[in-house]
Amino acid sequence: MTMIFGLQEPLVRCFLLLLFHQIIILFVIHHSQMRSRGIVLHSLRYGDHRIIVDIFTETAGVVPFIVPQSHGGRNGMKASVWQPLALVEVAWQPDIKKNLQHPVELSLWQPWRTLTLNPKKIAIGLYLSEFLYHSLHREQENRPLFEFVVSALSWFDERDDQFVNFHIVFLLHLTRFLGFLPNVEDWEDGCFFDLQAASFTRVRPYHKYYLEPEEAALVPKFLRMDVRSMRAVGLNRSLRQRALEIVSEFYRLHIPEFPESRSLEVLAEVFE
Repeated sequence: MTMIFGLQEPLVRCFLLLLFHQIIILFVIHHSQMRSRGIVLHSLRYGDHRIIVDIFTETAGVVPFIVPQSHGGRNGMKASVWQPLALVEVAWQPDIKKNLQHPVELSLWQPWRTLTLNPKKIAIGLYLSEFLYHSLHREQENRPLFEFVVSALSWFDERDDQFVNFHIVFLLHLTRFLGFLPNVEDWEDGCFFDLQAASFTRVRPYHKYYLEPEEAALVPKFLRMDVRSMRAVGLNRSLRQRALEIVSEFYRLHIPEFPESRSLEVLAEVFE
């Protein structure tokens, strides 16, 4: 049997075929254009004329893009396509050698009706975009999660009233996709809620990250409803603020390096 580089010829042939196959795959990925719907999570100015935009795409997960900014009559993309929570359609030529991708096309897919005009909705939207950015920044393709976010935000956009608890219900239901959804079936009257374990217990936890039974009883109430029935739970301003503090702490305990919310105080001021 013929030997090549100390290896039998069939083995060499097999190795070369596998190598050729991998090269073809990389070539196709590199040269094929991708197109997807997406949700803008975060934008950051990069120099004088460009913006880094993180978009949660339906088909490729979170993708960071570098986008030319429009200044008057100059070439560039309008600010509306990189505002937080904008629903966009984006096309790009994937470049596996670069972290930042360059969009070939970027346009609004579904303009919001009230989310960018109502002051209370703007405050809630900024708060939610902060959470989504830090929760999903490493997210791969996840179509059920994408559909959940789009559907919930679309409902929020259409509502003219009774949406003040939307962000609390939304963030609690988001934990289903992030892997730390509390099991409400374990709740009984008088239980504590262990924020670290994301579970209910009749024994007071040994650490400080837990809710007393009175506050713990609100968790199953919120999780057993959806955004359409959330008005069934009435919260005054102080209770709503406390609920947001609990949700923030809950996320920080389960997502590494999850920061303090910068928009929580603004949200509180808007709803005073």
